[in-house]
Amino acid sequence: MSDLYLHAAFALGGGLGAVARHTLNRVIVHELPLSTLVVNVAGCLLLGVWVGYLGDPHILPEEERRLVFGFCGGFTTFSSFAYQSLQLHRERTILMAAANILLSLLLCWIAFWLGLRGML
Repeated sequence: MSDLYLHAAFALGGGLGAVARHTLNRVIVHELPLSTLVVNVAGCLLLGVWVGYLGDPHILPEEERRLVFGFCGGFTTFSSFAYQSLQLHRERTILMAAANILLSLLLCWIAFWLGLRGML
């Protein structure tokens, strides 16, 4: 399989993930950056489910692996999470920023673990 094909699979996944993220950001509006939290938790859950149901991603076909990892990379928004957490600290309180950070890390870890274990 050519590198061009594998890069195209990764780019396709990343593009689809970015469109899905943008759509959720427009649908979910809240005082906290809730859409970013939802996207990050959903991306962790999706990757956990994918790895949990399909097995070790290193033994799967490379084009499938690149498509899913590309999608999750384009879908999740940890750079937005960092920026929004800093903005919560600047515009509101350190407690709002800390709550956003703790909720994001805890819920994303739990979502990945549940997906990995097949516990939807």
